[in-house]
Amino acid sequence: CVCFRVEAAAGGKNQTLTCDVLLVCVGRRPFTQSLGLESVGIELDNRGRIPVNGRFQTSVPSIFAIGDVIAGPMLAHKAEDEGIICVEGMAGGAVHIDYNCVPSVIYTHPEVAWVGKTEEQLKEEVRGKNWEKYQ
Repeated sequence: CVCFRVEAAAGGKNQTLTCDVLLVCVGRRPFTQSLGLESVGIELDNRGRIPVNGRFQTSVPSIFAIGDVIAGPMLAHKAEDEGIICVEGMAGGAVHIDYNCVPSVIYTHPEVAWVGKTEEQLKEEVRGKNWEKYQ
């Protein structure tokens, strides 16, 4: 048996937990601190991410950003697709990425992966529209 003192991040109360196992899931943050971005005029949003336009340009048009430092899921698959699309745009090509086609994965045992929207998201999109269900 192990005792842990847990302190709420904002507005909560402190409490002591007595348990056999404690799983801590803290999330991820973009690594943008200490890069000197402010020295070249790149702005950050309130979550520490770099805002970009549809061509992945930052607030400094000659500097581009992709992957974990911009909005969206922090997935290697997403960053890889963004990198390819970004460079194609720099070379004069079209810039378009369909995030519904980027696979997502949870590295558990067994692993779980999916592509596209959830059933709930699709139902919300067609709510109020005429559609039929076939099985």
